[in-house]
Amino acid sequence: MKRMFTLFTTVVLLAVHFSCNTISVRAEANDIIHEEIISETSEYFADGSSVTIIVTERSTAIEKASVYTKSGSKHYIFFNNDKVEVWRFSVNGTFTINPGISSACTQDSYSISISDSTWENAAASTYHFGNQAIGDATFIKKLLLITIDTQNCNIVLSCDNNGNLS
Repeated sequence: MKRMFTLFTTVVLLAVHFSCNTISVRAEANDIIHEEIISETSEYFADGSSVTIIVTERSTAIEKASVYTKSGSKHYIFFNNDKVEVWRFSVNGTFTINPGISSACTQDSYSISISDSTWENAAASTYHFGNQAIGDATFIKKLLLITIDTQNCNIVLSCDNNGNLS
């Protein structure tokens, strides 16, 4: 009886293992997943600080489908005059693309990371319209509870009809 139970358990575990691998392999065979940096630009200011804007994408395109979704992000990274990251505002968007015909943003969100405790986020929001995920944020720097610097950023993550993010 014990041997029969062990054999039964082994068969069930093997069946679960192979069915999970089959699903995984099937998903890998049908889906193409890419994650990469699309563009990176920097702007330098007179006080030595700078901003770097990076566009990244992660897409899952089903090979045989004409319509697919693509997710991406646009990161606005503020550096102090010592070239140390101070804060980062990222806008994330998910787009539905019908290649060569249309593109529409279906979801938007944002994330914030602050590395320098003298800075704080005063406001942030995102929304989507047409083929764009749009985000606005305001960061302030305080010294002894007095605001001594304010940085506003507006990020527009766009996706064209061919699925190109910018």
